[in-house]
Amino acid sequence: MRFRFALCVLLLAWLVACQSSSLPLSLPPSATSSPTPTPRPLPTPLPADHFDFPLDPNQFGPYVHNVTGPLNVDTRYGVQNPGLGSAGKCFVDKHGKKVPFAELYHAGEDWFKFDARRQVDPGAARGEAVRAVANGLVTWKQDIGAEGWVITIEHLLAGGSKVWSAYWHVAEPAVSLGQLVYRGEVIGKVADLGGNSHLHWEIRMWSDGSDLFPPTSAGGRGTCNGRIPALGYTWDDLLARASPNAWGYLDPAKFVKEHRGQ
Repeated sequence: MRFRFALCVLLLAWLVACQSSSLPLSLPPSATSSPTPTPRPLPTPLPADHFDFPLDPNQFGPYVHNVTGPLNVDTRYGVQNPGLGSAGKCFVDKHGKKVPFAELYHAGEDWFKFDARRQVDPGAARGEAVRAVANGLVTWKQDIGAEGWVITIEHLLAGGSKVWSAYWHVAEPAVSLGQLVYRGEVIGKVADLGGNSHLHWEIRMWSDGSDLFPPTSAGGRGTCNGRIPALGYTWDDLLARASPNAWGYLDPAKFVKEHRGQ
């Protein structure tokens, strides 16, 4: 009897030891390791079959000297703007001098709100709804402080090519990165920049401007690279690549008119 009791005790101890040693092996893999999550692919936007303006062209448009306002200002695409002054920007000419702001070429259009006479009404654009120009995917969203937000949308064209629309000086952004948007959808409001409240908008053939200018260009010699949303202006010593056309920008108003559809 005493022998049987001792044998039972030894057998019980052996079973406990075996169970204890095998316990970690019996846990499910999820309890012992954290698998690396698989990145979720970005959704594919609907084709951008039609484009429209981000603001009503009957009420908004660029400031043009002696056309929509008296000041020596021109905010159309591809023009130089005398009203921007002589302060040096990030472009550096072949002599090592910073290029004055007034000599840069505008890579988008700045749209202000008009009064009943189609004259720019300073400050009236603030708070107005900004709309996506076409179906697309939000690929960039950045807070630039007092200047509002920058939003970039990728658009898939027929045949598989792409263009990107960019919107600067946006307040209260209503979209997020990776979000699908549709033509006419409100993406934010025009930021309050006082009498200078306006929307700068672009159409271009690239999405990332952080390395847009080669070292031999005025932008490469200066500090114009390193900015994903780019600058909104171009310049170079070589006239053939001074305008925004040379850097993959497109005339935004012309592009929308050509792709507006019904």
